[in-house]
Amino acid sequence: MAQFFEQSESFGCDHTDSLAFINGREALELANYDLAVNNFTILIERHPNQAQYLFMRAKAFLGLCAFELCQKDLEKAISLGLAHPEVQDLLSYALSEREKRGTNQDFRPDFLALVALRRNYRLRSLILSVDEALAESNYSLALRLLDLAERLVDHSELSSDLGFSLGKLRAQACIGNHAKLDALKVIDFHLNHAYAVGREDQVRLFKMLRSQAYS
Repeated sequence: MAQFFEQSESFGCDHTDSLAFINGREALELANYDLAVNNFTILIERHPNQAQYLFMRAKAFLGLCAFELCQKDLEKAISLGLAHPEVQDLLSYALSEREKRGTNQDFRPDFLALVALRRNYRLRSLILSVDEALAESNYSLALRLLDLAERLVDHSELSSDLGFSLGKLRAQACIGNHAKLDALKVIDFHLNHAYAVGREDQVRLFKMLRSQAYS
């Protein structure tokens, strides 16, 4: 898996930070603290010395009444130089609540959810980068990125919007790369599948792509 990340990042296609930050901040604002914790955990794994991410995860831990974990993140953020009054006030509150309630923590990290979120961001990052490569007419790069993305897709997802989206992107990249036969193989596979599962919208899309391949 580490090799996979190195490959995908070497193509300059990593949007994970922006996805995790935007979704983590939104989750925090909506009081979806478990999701906020997972998003900021991903950011902290990638940037362990970024005090702002520790502070934001600490606020999520506070929302979950995980005062000990909140305290640890705040103390590390302060040690990294983030010492403005809001951080100090939050630390004082976490310490007082921990003293009143004891050290037992009800919160337990959902590691499976964290793994799923990492995979989701890796996949979304690759798809965004495929779109960028297609917009720049860099079709060979788009195909390499799609090879990586498809390794993350479960067979059961072929009938989902995700499966059809990857098929559309691969067909477009093959057409742009003047690989007509490869494009038609992809198009016919997804067109037949769309007929089989009753996806008329996808039938229309892949018929249009087939016309483009023949033009």
